[in-house]
Amino acid sequence: MSSAKPAAPAPNGGQAPGRMVSLRLESKPVIYASYMSFTEYGGVFLPTADSYTMGEEVLLVLELVTPAKTEKLFVKTHVCWINSNPSAGGRPKGIGLAFGSDENSVKAKGIFEALLSGVLNSEHATYTM
Repeated sequence: MSSAKPAAPAPNGGQAPGRMVSLRLESKPVIYASYMSFTEYGGVFLPTADSYTMGEEVLLVLELVTPAKTEKLFVKTHVCWINSNPSAGGRPKGIGLAFGSDENSVKAKGIFEALLSGVLNSEHATYTM
């Protein structure tokens, strides 16, 4: 299960990008479907009906829930993918958020790739490809 919603103000004294959202990913299949390994530093798909523009900066409050623990990170991202309408292939409406090269982005990419070890190159469909 995944959930996306507007998040509370950033804890870093206003240094956040213009928009802030939260995303909670609660199962390995949803984590797999949401992860965007094809971007340079990784990224994640955010289901949303809100309008965004390509390149728009978004601060993501990301929660990855596994049986062992929950990881919560604040990740600066930018919009790199837009599904403006649900597709015939079952891909939901939403946006792809590309991670940057900062410490939290690198950490997020590492967590995703560790969780998805052995299935990252699977042929199963994702929310973007």
